Amino acid sequence: MFEAALETIQPNFPPGVLQGDPRYSNLTFNMSSGNDYRGPWNEGTTTRLNENIQYINDPINYVMETNGLKDQEITGGTGLDESAVKKLDKHLSKQRSEEVNSASPKTEQQWSSITNGTQQDGDGTSSRSNLNSPII
Repeated sequence: MFEAALETIQPNFPPGVLQGDPRYSNLTFNMSSGNDYRGPWNEGTTTRLNENIQYINDPINYVMETNGLKDQEITGGTGLDESAVKKLDKHLSKQRSEEVNSASPKTEQQWSSITNGTQQDGDGTSSRSNLNSPII
């Protein structure tokens, strides 16, 4: 639900490069103590990858059974495995790099420069500074 709400904010912040681990991206744990509500946030499919949400009713027992989730199997139903996720990571990393590089000017990006004791300010004016004077 939070992810869906973020999608409504435009312009949205750029998503990260690394993909979620397909072993965990569709797990939802019941952390309630009494009111075990079900709804679109913990049943059905995920918003981005359309994975089948796996609802874990007893998280403590589940974590113990899966060796601290290390033995968790991929159950999302998207067909993504770890090698496919690594390929997506590499592709998105290249894409983000190109976006950042194309948005950055190719010229010098310095607010001011000091040459021979004269400071060139960002507004085109210059002022004299004595770089050899002691700091008092």
